[in-house]
Amino acid sequence: MKSPTFGLWWNVEQMRRGGGIDGGSWLVIGASGLIGSALLRVARASGAKVTGTCCSSSEDGLAHLDIRDRSAVRAFLGEISSSLVMCPAARANVDWCECNPDLSREVNVEGTRNVAEACAETGAFMVYFSSDYVFDGRAGPYSEDDSPNPVNVYGRHKLEAEDAIRNLLPGRHLVIRTTVVYGWERQGKNFVARLLRTLGEGRTLAAPVDQIGSPTYVSNLAAAVLELCERGAVGTWHLAGPDLMSRYDFARLAAETFGLDAGLVIPVTTEDLGQAARRPLRAGMRVEKAASTLSTRLLPPAEGLRLMADQRDASDWGVIR
Repeated sequence: MKSPTFGLWWNVEQMRRGGGIDGGSWLVIGASGLIGSALLRVARASGAKVTGTCCSSSEDGLAHLDIRDRSAVRAFLGEISSSLVMCPAARANVDWCECNPDLSREVNVEGTRNVAEACAETGAFMVYFSSDYVFDGRAGPYSEDDSPNPVNVYGRHKLEAEDAIRNLLPGRHLVIRTTVVYGWERQGKNFVARLLRTLGEGRTLAAPVDQIGSPTYVSNLAAAVLELCERGAVGTWHLAGPDLMSRYDFARLAAETFGLDAGLVIPVTTEDLGQAARRPLRAGMRVEKAASTLSTRLLPPAEGLRLMADQRDASDWGVIR
């Protein structure tokens, strides 16, 4: 049976001996965020030697690194000599990016390019995290072979960053596209964390019925990413939950799983929300390539949410419980 989250741990020692990534330390750039903190947690639990960085928020145990500073990035990567560099760091607020395209470019394109250039200089393998927002949302879910056609600034910048990495690190990178990632995190920015706060306070939450995606449990995502590294995978991979759901249906499922009033979730259309950035409405990921390769089973939202609920009292999650 495939392990839902931790199937890779039994042979991480093989990975460090050279099965996929050469021995040495690993680096997670953006380890204070949702994906970065999960990568750090899963990698350390496997026994790997991992360094994490943060930028806009300060956390104990994390080094400060601003990926917009090219010289600082080169110096930092040169000093720690990591064999594997995972970079989920990004400006991920889609509407903010739409309203601040130059500032978005500084982080999401140029900052990512700085990391890729430093990896090229040091010989490190880079794992970059992208999004289904590189697609237009007309005919999802999308496979790795489908042609990107982003409809907003965030999606265009993620695609530019992908292309920069492919050019700078041929054969030495993974581009991981994922979507609707949820789980516990200290900052509490993801959709489910915000939903739990809102409904827990007895307030309503508007959720669009016409935005379709593939909800992805973050711990499951982290385990799948590290298994791909272990296996020596390269190129572009889609990693997401296997089920397509509207944001509205996902919100109701989350509310029910956590014992909250699902009636507080209000169905709306994307047009009703008046969001600054256009959304790819029918998006989501096809994950057949990953599912046929990995021993880590990609979890549907019902299972991911149950695991999240089981961990609600863990002390590691700060104020979001």
